[in-house]
Amino acid sequence: MQFNKFKLSAVALAMAGFPIAANAALYSVDRVDNASTSQSAAATAISPNGGKVAVEVLSGPVGLNYSQELPYMADVEHFINSYNDLDSYCFNYLGYNTCDTWANEQWYGIKASGEVCDSEDYDANICTGGLNKEIDAWHAGYTSNSVATLDGSQVNPFGSGVSGTTLTNPNTDSTNVVVNAVTDSGEAMGASSSPYFDEGSYNARAFVRRGFSGSTELLPPSSATGVIPQIGQTNANGSIDANGTTIVFGSASTHNMAEPNNSNKAPEDSGLSDLNSCSSSVDYSNRACQYYQFANQASVWLLGATDANNARVIAGFPNGATGNTDDTAQASVRAAALVGADTAPTMVGFSTYDDSDFYARAVKFTPTADFDACFATLKLDSSAGTCWGMSLIPGIEIRQNGDIIYSYTEANDINANNVVVGVAKNYRLNNGAYAENVFVNEGTSTTFLTTAQSSLFFNGYNATAAAINDNNELVGKVDIESSRDRARRQRGYVYLHGSAPNLADFDNTRGWLLDDLTNGATGANAYRIAEAYDIAVNGDIAASAFYCAGGYSSTAHDAKCDGEEALVAVKLTRESGDITPRPYETNTITRSGGGFGVLGLALLGLGGLLRRRK
Repeated sequence: MQFNKFKLSAVALAMAGFPIAANAALYSVDRVDNASTSQSAAATAISPNGGKVAVEVLSGPVGLNYSQELPYMADVEHFINSYNDLDSYCFNYLGYNTCDTWANEQWYGIKASGEVCDSEDYDANICTGGLNKEIDAWHAGYTSNSVATLDGSQVNPFGSGVSGTTLTNPNTDSTNVVVNAVTDSGEAMGASSSPYFDEGSYNARAFVRRGFSGSTELLPPSSATGVIPQIGQTNANGSIDANGTTIVFGSASTHNMAEPNNSNKAPEDSGLSDLNSCSSSVDYSNRACQYYQFANQASVWLLGATDANNARVIAGFPNGATGNTDDTAQASVRAAALVGADTAPTMVGFSTYDDSDFYARAVKFTPTADFDACFATLKLDSSAGTCWGMSLIPGIEIRQNGDIIYSYTEANDINANNVVVGVAKNYRLNNGAYAENVFVNEGTSTTFLTTAQSSLFFNGYNATAAAINDNNELVGKVDIESSRDRARRQRGYVYLHGSAPNLADFDNTRGWLLDDLTNGATGANAYRIAEAYDIAVNGDIAASAFYCAGGYSSTAHDAKCDGEEALVAVKLTRESGDITPRPYETNTITRSGGGFGVLGLALLGLGGLLRRRK
C-alpha cells in the first residue's frame, strides 16, 4: 500500500460529466480511520459477516512488508537490506526509469510534505518511515510506523512486552502491527514486531515478527531448536473453524537462514561483517540477532489443543530448507475454506521450489484421506505429522519450454466452491511492465484473467487478487493505464467469476472498477477507490481510497482535486441501487515536490504488497 498524499495539477478543466444528485448506488462509502493529515490508511480486513473492519495507519513507507515471509516474493537470499539492493530490485522486477526515487522512498522514507527523502534529508532527521529507520533503531530508537485498529480500538498485542526474553523496558509505541483477518466475533489475527526494549546503550527487539490471534502470541514449533524458540518468526493470515477446532493458519520458522556468514546479508551501515554470530545462541546485545532470518514453513495453530500456542508444520520443503549456496526456502498458508460439504479445510498459499534458484510457487494443501484420525492425533501431539498433502496449482509452471516465464506465483484465497485465486509475476517485460497477472483455478483448470473476461485486464496489466467470497466475487486493484517505465495508476476492482449468483446486480457485467459502483452514493464523490483488500460474504469490502475534502471537480474517474488528496481507509457497503458508470476527462498528473505523486497514484511502494487474506 502506498501511503501518503499527493497533488494533482491545477490545470483548469472542462466538466466532462455533470454531478449526479445523491441516489442509491450499488455501494455506499464510509471512512473508517482516524489517521492524521500526514498519515495514510487502508482497511485491510473485514469479517465474513461484514460487521468488523480492521485498519492499518501508516506514517511512512515500510521498506519491507511487515507481514511477508519472502520479501517482494523474490528475495530468497535475504539480500535486500540497503538502498542499492532496493534499486536493483526495482530495475529487475519493476522496470521503472524512476528506480532511484522508488528506492530512496523505501530506504530513507518521506518528509512531512510527502516528498521523497534522500540521504541528506535522512541525516537531517526529517524523514518518516523507510527500512533504514529500522536498521538504525539499534542506536536511535524507533517509533511505530504501522498502527492497527479494529473497530477503532488499537490492536497491539505485544506492546507491553513479550515472554521468554531477558529484555526489559519495552517501548509500547515501537511495534509495527498488521491485521490480516478478522472473525465475526471480533478476533483479530495478523503479525506484529516485538517492541524495542531500551537497554541503555542499545535498543533491541525480541524478534522481527510473530503472529497473533487476539492477545495470544503464536510461537514456532515446540520441536524447534537453537535460536528459533527465542527469535524465530511466525505469521498468522487467518483462521477457520473445522472439526470442532479453530485452526489459525500462516507460517513458522523451522530452520536457520542459508549462509549467515555472507557479508551481503548484513544490513548496510549496521557495522556488521555478517550475521553468523547469532547462528547458535541468542545474545540481545549482539546486533546480528536483530537481523537474523529463517526458513519459514506453512503452519497451523490449533486453538484449545495441546501446545496450542506452538505451530504445527503441515508440509516439508520440496528441495530442502536451504540451497544454491545463499537461498533460504519459504512457505505459507494464505487462505482456507471448507469446500462443498467437506468438514476438513482445503488451504492454499505458496512454497519455494528449486529450479537452479528458489522460486515461490502457488500451492494447494489438500486434506489426507485419513484426515479425521490424523487431526485427532495432531491435536494431542504438535509434532505428530501433517494431515494435508501439498501440490502445485497446475497451468502456471515457472519454467515452460526450457525458459523461466514467471518470477513467482502465489495463491491468495480459496472459497467454498473450490475457486482459487492468485497472481503470477511475469519474468519478462510485457507491454512495458513486468506484469503481475491474476489467475483463477478450479481443480485441474487454471485461467488467467484477460480481455476475454473483462476489459479491465488488458495486455500487460498488473493487478492483485486479494480475496474472493463464496459468491465468486473477487476484489483487488488493477492498472488503469498502460504507461511504460514508471509506476502506473491503479484502482480497486471487483470481478464476478463463473456462476456468480449476483451477476444480475452488476448489470451482467463481470468486471468493474469500484468507482463505477459508488457513483451516486451520498458523499461518494469525495472518494476514488484505490485498492480492495477483502470482501465479506454479503459483498461488503475493506478498501483504501483517495480522499478529496469537499469532493472532486466532477464525478469523472479522473476528475481533479483542487486541494490535496489523502489515502484513507474505507468500508464499501453493498446496497440495492443502480450502476451509473463514471465518465472520463483528460487530466494531467504532476508530481508534488520530490516526485511522490506519480508513485502515490500507483500504490506500489511500502515494502511491496499489502495483500490481506481471510
